[in-house]
Amino acid sequence: MSMQQIHPSPTPVILIIGAADTGRAPIAVALLRRLAQERGHTWQIASAGVVGHDDDPLHPTARDALAVMGLTLDDHVARSLTDDLAHTAHLLIAVDSGIAHVLRNRYPQATIYSLGELAGRSRDIPDPAGMQIGAWLHYSREMEQLLKAGFERITTILSGNNVVEESPPLASPPSPPPLHSERRDVCVRATRLLDAIQAMPDVIDWPAARGRLQATLAELIPLATEPTDLTMLYVEALNRWLDRQTSTPSADRITRLRTAIERGQHPVGQSEVADLMRWPD
Repeated sequence: MSMQQIHPSPTPVILIIGAADTGRAPIAVALLRRLAQERGHTWQIASAGVVGHDDDPLHPTARDALAVMGLTLDDHVARSLTDDLAHTAHLLIAVDSGIAHVLRNRYPQATIYSLGELAGRSRDIPDPAGMQIGAWLHYSREMEQLLKAGFERITTILSGNNVVEESPPLASPPSPPPLHSERRDVCVRATRLLDAIQAMPDVIDWPAARGRLQATLAELIPLATEPTDLTMLYVEALNRWLDRQTSTPSADRITRLRTAIERGQHPVGQSEVADLMRWPD
C-alpha cells in the first residue's frame, strides 16, 4: 500500500513502533523525550505497536526499569499503529529491524529507521518480555545509548521543512548457512520443558517455568535470517499469550502450544502470526 505523508502538525512528530506497545517502544519514548528536552527540542514523541494490544498498560517490569532510570510513564496506554498515525508522523522509529521491515512494506513512502540504523550499528534490542528486571534495565540502557548515538541523525531528518528522505537500504550481508538445526534445538528444549510441566503440574512452579519457557523461545528471534521471516512477531505473540496464563495451562492448551513451538523450527509468515493473535485467553 502506498502512502503519502501529510504532516499536519508544524511540530515534528516521532512515532516509536514496537510489537505490542507495552515494553520497548514506550521505554524508548520516555528516553527520547528526556534527551530531546535536555537539548531544547519540542518534538512530539509517542509510540504504537504492530501486533495490537490496545488499551493495555505499560508492562510492570518496564515501569520499574523506567523508575530506576528516573523516568515515569504511568499514563501510557498501548495502541495499534494505524494509517492515520503513520500519515502524520515525520519519522517512524522501529525498535528492531524486523519491525522496520514490516513498516517499510506497509508504508513505503514513510521515513523509517530502526534504532540500530539511527545509531549506525547492526544491533537489535531483544524483547525482554518474561525476563527479570535486570534484563529490562540492561536493554533500556542499551536503547538509551542507541538513541544518544543516533540523536544527531534524528535532528537532521527532522530539519529542513520536514523533507522526507529515503529510508536506508537494508543491508545485504552474505547469505549465512541454514540455521534450522539451531532453531530445532531451541524448540526441542522448549517442548521438553512442556513435557515436564505436563507430567508434574502440581509440582512445577508455573510462573518460574513460564519465564524459563519465554526466555527459551526468545532465543529463536536472532535465528531469523530471511527478510520475510516474522519469527520475532511470532515469538512475541506466543509470549504475550503465555503472560495471560495465570495458572498451569490445561492439557489441550499445552498440546496447542507444543504445535506452535514446533512450527517455530522453520521461518514463519503473517498467517502464522495472525493465527496466534486469535488464540483465546
